[in-house]
Amino acid sequence: MARSASTGFTYYKSLSGNTAAPTSIPIRVANSTTLTLGDAVRVNTSGLAVLVGAGSPVGGIVVGLYDEKGMSPFALGYDLSVPSCTLSGDDTVVTASDNSSRAHYIMAAVVIDPAGDILWLNDADDDVAQTNLFQHFDVVAASDQIDVATASEANGQFQLIALDPEATGGVTANASKGVFRIAENQFGLGIDSATAKTAA
Repeated sequence: MARSASTGFTYYKSLSGNTAAPTSIPIRVANSTTLTLGDAVRVNTSGLAVLVGAGSPVGGIVVGLYDEKGMSPFALGYDLSVPSCTLSGDDTVVTASDNSSRAHYIMAAVVIDPAGDILWLNDADDDVAQTNLFQHFDVVAASDQIDVATASEANGQFQLIALDPEATGGVTANASKGVFRIAENQFGLGIDSATAKTAA
């Protein structure tokens, strides 16, 4: 599936040097939810995938959208009335109002990263600089882009590890692009033990 926008998180590599592509787990999507490839999501108290929003622990990154049989709703000839979803472009799905309970439903393929080892490319909503390295950031409400104004030395959903890595061989750097790792996730790493890992 192709991306319809420059926003969103894209797999870059791992800190440990693992050359295998990260694997995803299927998570049923919440009712009436709009998800796009590259969105940061969390699992709510109903066990369903929703956009993470600003400040909440991150469950993972959406790398695919499928029905309960593993079929892509973006496939040519797919009957969208089966899971009763709607599409936007070829990377965004809006789930039915009863996606959580219907027999035919939409799932998100989510890459989780309990160790904080996976690095993700993201084109932030403003420029990042050398002084931002290793700082922490939250995402914008749409959950697909780093909010540079939230830069913190102490905490945030994502941590900036490197500036635009594609600026090599004479390619001009994109000042707003960086490489980030999940710093606060639903698996407890980097989060005060008193902080709830799931929310409605």
